Amino acid sequence: MVSQNNKTETNRCLTEWLAGAYGSHFECTANGYNITLFRVQKTDSFDYLYCQRNYRGSGIERGSKFEYVGTYCRADGLIYDVAYSLRDLMADGDDYETRSTDSLANRLEFHVRRTIEKQLNNDRNNLRIAELHTEQAVKEIEHFKKYTAASKAREAFLENGGDDDFAFVYQCRYEPERWTEDSLLSYIADPNGYAETEAAAYFENNQEHILIEFLENDLITAEYSVIINNPSLPVHRVKRIMQAVNSSSAKTVNVTVRIDGAELTFKTEAKSLRFDCTSHYSDYNIAAADRREFERLYGRNVHYKPEDILRIEYARRVIYSADDSDSEN
Repeated sequence: MVSQNNKTETNRCLTEWLAGAYGSHFECTANGYNITLFRVQKTDSFDYLYCQRNYRGSGIERGSKFEYVGTYCRADGLIYDVAYSLRDLMADGDDYETRSTDSLANRLEFHVRRTIEKQLNNDRNNLRIAELHTEQAVKEIEHFKKYTAASKAREAFLENGGDDDFAFVYQCRYEPERWTEDSLLSYIADPNGYAETEAAAYFENNQEHILIEFLENDLITAEYSVIINNPSLPVHRVKRIMQAVNSSSAKTVNVTVRIDGAELTFKTEAKSLRFDCTSHYSDYNIAAADRREFERLYGRNVHYKPEDILRIEYARRVIYSADDSDSEN
């Protein structure tokens, strides 16, 4: 590492070199070895920075390789895409991580998505089209209706704190392409302008994809209404079980079940009941001795379902009771 006494001076010299001082290369010490930095002009606005490490002495070695370590922008005096070899030379508090290629891509994605969402304002009438035109799009929405809508509605119902209607908010799915040399430099030079161009192109070229998202919402909303209007569906019991267990700090709970008329109380890990079981709970998390009794009483291939649970207890207190659930129905 560059010593704290020398780091400030090293960074000052690095900054001056980048601004045009000291000629074509810059030498310093970091991580116990000497490095030499070189700059190669890419455009009028950007230089690529390269580094050669010298483990035996100082200066440039004839046979040692050069590695890319960053892109210097003359307009703002900052280094982007900073490689590991260069980080020890950066000033304390320098937020170089926010200028990594991943961070820049995330920033672009956020900007474009928010721009599109604001433009649409959660209203499909702001699209240029009102119906699907391609066979592939029609097949996609039919597939979603058949295989996905119900599970998405179930997921939304279980995540919803109450039993209110499903509220759809359009969320743009734009994802930026991998950076090329030209696109990265264009974005660094004008982030807002680049993002606005990307947003305009996405909106123009993805009208049908965006409409599909609104149509998918219609299907989810319809399935959600089926759940809301049928309180006897097992998913309501699953939700009450989840809420009861999640409202406690329990690591283990005592569960009493009735299967084929036979009752059993056993200890199991609370995490088993904190999430959607889909159809049944696994006996894997039941305490070993209780699991053996469970298998003896019900059989090895039997799993308990939400409707089998009579009550759940934690710290000598009943936190869930099937009687209470039934009375709500």
